[in-house]
Amino acid sequence: MTGILAFIVVFGVLVTVHELGHLIFAKRAGIMCPEFAIGMGPKIFSHKYNDTLYTVRLLPVGGYVRMASDEMEVNPLNAGMRVQLKTDGEDRISHIILDDKHNFTQVEEVEVIQSDITKEMFIKAIRLHDGEEVVYTFSDEAYFVQNSELERIAPRAARFESKSVGHRLMTLAAGPLMNFVLAFALFTVLFYINGKPVEEAVVGFVAEDTPAEEAGLKSGDHLETINGQEVDSWEHMSTIIQQEGETELDITVVNDGESRTVEMTPIVEKTELPDGETRERLVIGIGAEMERGVISPILWGAEQTYEMGTLIFTLVVQMFISIADGTFSFDMLNGPVGIYKVTEDVAAQGLMTLMRFTAILSVNLGIMNLLPIPALDGGRILFVLYEGIFKKPLNRRVELNIQLIGVLFLLIVMVLVTWNDIKTFFL
Repeated sequence: MTGILAFIVVFGVLVTVHELGHLIFAKRAGIMCPEFAIGMGPKIFSHKYNDTLYTVRLLPVGGYVRMASDEMEVNPLNAGMRVQLKTDGEDRISHIILDDKHNFTQVEEVEVIQSDITKEMFIKAIRLHDGEEVVYTFSDEAYFVQNSELERIAPRAARFESKSVGHRLMTLAAGPLMNFVLAFALFTVLFYINGKPVEEAVVGFVAEDTPAEEAGLKSGDHLETINGQEVDSWEHMSTIIQQEGETELDITVVNDGESRTVEMTPIVEKTELPDGETRERLVIGIGAEMERGVISPILWGAEQTYEMGTLIFTLVVQMFISIADGTFSFDMLNGPVGIYKVTEDVAAQGLMTLMRFTAILSVNLGIMNLLPIPALDGGRILFVLYEGIFKKPLNRRVELNIQLIGVLFLLIVMVLVTWNDIKTFFL
């Protein structure tokens, strides 16, 4: 149960922050957003505020911001259909009433001849009370009314396509950007709570019932040499211990200017990895001394976010290279099942470890969404860049076909990765 809750919370936070980035920048650009959804599938909660329906859906994977655009507008009006119109007296429509469940007065009943709610924004209809053919236009704030609920019709000026290239680029990039911001915030909080390990091989704490405790190591001891080799850093110390193996170590330590030599034999620490394999390493049972500060954790948080982003980007590039040279394996990827198993194991190690894992996942999500793959933010950014460079949008049919190919590609990859996860963890 803990693993399931951790998975839901982690993914809920990552998706909410990502989609919130899109929503904030879309609204700042004046783009109408009919829905902000967390999760997929049937709605389990909804609340409407400022023309946006905020929903939580059943399946805790994914989410979206539905932005007003030509392709998203669905016209419920058909030729010959009878509806009631509420106008401002100058044939400009404020409400299109699709049923009789309303309390509007002074409405006109019409029979639709022709309508367009995406480009020209008009309704040509026969007014039933006098048989006159009238062309109605839309007011800036017009609604469909059905089952006593209002659904605003997006005006041309409030649609994604109508905004400048710069506004659209910022709106699309805002999701990944917010994932980087989340990672930075989490790393910074962790540095404030835990501090940052110093680079020198200085003991911060000694674990109970370990070779270090038996040998008398204590907090503040600085490891100078191991079996005669000078120790340059904490990482170098760990490397020497692995190289020496399960043999007795002569370690020279300095504390408060006093030098002494201690002897101990490392023990094997076994760690079970999420894929079921076991990793073994030699340890002596000490932890690094932690450095703290007031401003420094902010700088460390930014540095950690950059380093993690560089590492993940490098791994992604290596993955594409492996696809090109034929060495790719689906073991390089984790789908929802694999991430769930890893999250479950990480959650068992405590809140601090789970926060760090969430920060790493957030960086990963930001980078993956910026990949130039259709259906991802990066693919849509490419289409907008094309329009900015060539001063005209890509052919609509071509763009839709590319998007469809991208969606199918992602679905196939997701199915294959999920099946590989199931085989790895459960079969």
